[in-house]
Amino acid sequence: MYEEAIRINGDVLDGSAYNSLGVLYYKVPGWPVGFGDKAKARELLQKALTLNPKGIDPNYFYGEYLLESKQPEQAVVYLERAIQAPPRPGRQVADTGRREEARALLEKTKLR
Repeated sequence: MYEEAIRINGDVLDGSAYNSLGVLYYKVPGWPVGFGDKAKARELLQKALTLNPKGIDPNYFYGEYLLESKQPEQAVVYLERAIQAPPRPGRQVADTGRREEARALLEKTKLR
């Protein structure tokens, strides 16, 4: 469904479909178990960042991807951006939770 949404208009909701599909590509195991693909994940997550460079979710998930890809120094930049992202109207609870998740990942970067 995300691929179909992107085909129709990937820019909708600041590129959220790119972000969500990118997350799936890096969290799902690769072949032969699943369809995971780290290179495709990077491409999709970067596209989401292009469409919403200050957004909390694209910065958080790209930071998480970088951390999981053993690039903690690069992850710090995006996790800090997620923490500083402007609030989304009506999403205060979600934003608070995401900022806490970003802070927790930042702590992990210090441990590596």
